[in-house]
Amino acid sequence: MNEMMNMDIIRFASAMADKTSFIAEDFAQVLFPKTSVIFNDRMRSNALQYLRSVVGQLEQQICVIAVREFGVAQDVLQKIANGGEGRSYRLLADSGLLNTVEIVQHLFIKAQQSELAARLLQKISQQDLEATLTRHLDHQDPVVAEAAMGLLVAQSKTTGAAGEISASLADLSAEIAYAFAWPVTASLVRLSGLSGPQLQQATERFLASHDESAGVARKASRLAQLVEQSGTAEDNIPHPMRDGLSLFIARLARQTGLTSDQIVSFTAEPNMARFVVAMRAADFPVQEALSVFSALDGGDHILTAATYRETDRDRALALVSSWTAPDTYQNAKRILADDSLDDRGK
Repeated sequence: MNEMMNMDIIRFASAMADKTSFIAEDFAQVLFPKTSVIFNDRMRSNALQYLRSVVGQLEQQICVIAVREFGVAQDVLQKIANGGEGRSYRLLADSGLLNTVEIVQHLFIKAQQSELAARLLQKISQQDLEATLTRHLDHQDPVVAEAAMGLLVAQSKTTGAAGEISASLADLSAEIAYAFAWPVTASLVRLSGLSGPQLQQATERFLASHDESAGVARKASRLAQLVEQSGTAEDNIPHPMRDGLSLFIARLARQTGLTSDQIVSFTAEPNMARFVVAMRAADFPVQEALSVFSALDGGDHILTAATYRETDRDRALALVSSWTAPDTYQNAKRILADDSLDDRGK
């Protein structure tokens, strides 16, 4: 027993030694964050919960394909395929393979969406919030009613307890599914010792069949388009307490040319400044803008009518237009705007 404990301690000590160089970096991020965005404990907990769920679902899906379609007969993979507990999450988390820009940005958006949902539920009941969407089921245009039903079904797969995240693989974009799937596959190869190509082939088949059109974002975007085309006067201005969170975000994204992810990220920033600019660009009336801000703000911030009116709409439109450019282009422009670059190469 003592020998086993000593071996465990030695193994743990070796692992910690490998990570020692990151301690200062971790501490620096806590002391000197690069943004003013605050990440609370609930967001962190929900992000980790979501991450575990996505890895677990992907792990099982890949194993199911490998076992049923490629005839893999390996105990570890068969147990996971049959619903047994997987082990990829810990292996991938310890290795740092889940700490990529794409995955972390995706987790941030999901955590912030959950945060917004929790804020809404402090102001409106779950029942009333669901009714905001079910009213479209009786729309005179059957296409709108069908789109509303599609969004309801998609949302039912991602609705957990208040303030919690439930993962659905359909909500992963093709790029995010790719970013997750291959590290999970490598982990399964390590865990099973399987040397053949079956797991890689199973992953390729999963990615080829992955349908993100069934996810909440796509369903909300489709309904937003139809509502904008056939909406009545009361539907002209989106509002999370009239539309529900997903449809509201999709409608504002459609009106501004921004993506839904951008809209969500703006609501996490101090005073939701970029979110306010987006509403101004979309020409929200003053009282509607104040009401939306109040519904989504998670602190003691107040948007006043004077502040909103003084936000020049032409400048807001120009800013929003610049934000619709690809992130890579925007980042490159910021770097190239550095005055110190002018002296290089002389």
